[in-house]
Amino acid sequence: MAGTQDEGPERVDGRRLRYRHRREELLQAATEHAVRHGLGQLSLRRVAESAGVGHAALLHHFGTREQLVSEIVERVLDRAFTAPELLDGDPPGGPLRALWRHATAERGEAHVRLFLAITGAALHDEALAGAVRRSVRERTGMLEAGLVREGCPPEQAAATATLVLGTMRGLVLDRLVTGDTARVDAAFEAFVQGVEQQRERWTT
Repeated sequence: MAGTQDEGPERVDGRRLRYRHRREELLQAATEHAVRHGLGQLSLRRVAESAGVGHAALLHHFGTREQLVSEIVERVLDRAFTAPELLDGDPPGGPLRALWRHATAERGEAHVRLFLAITGAALHDEALAGAVRRSVRERTGMLEAGLVREGCPPEQAAATATLVLGTMRGLVLDRLVTGDTARVDAAFEAFVQGVEQQRERWTT
């Protein structure tokens, strides 16, 4: 009996790990579906077909479409305007250019496109608006901390971070809607150069 008791928690932990792993797979599949087709085309049945599972499996893991959408929104907002390069230290051209490269590459652009769609929908949906507010606060806070490390006076950091994030969001929207990549990329480069000039004034 002692052996059975010792093995019990291990089996439970194993089941929990498999549960979490499967849930993560399904959430990833649902997010990919939303990135490709948008939230408007999202249904548990369609996601289940895309993931190769039964409708009941999604109900088991997420309960309702609303809960699944909520988790997809949080994930998309978390991935938009981020850059893996930033985790590796000082990326070529600096952090803002790294963010732009990621946001305008095919993979990053798909997440940013859905991010912008969610932001627009949030004007009429308080649940989405709450998620967007949290995301914007988090990104503004991260930018603010980075700017202070670069020498920005703390009392100016929040306003500058808001300006950076808002400008990037507006330029990416312009790029996606108009397809005029050369014009928008040039505008972004002019903006970054202005930020760099400001940074030089902070440190002199």
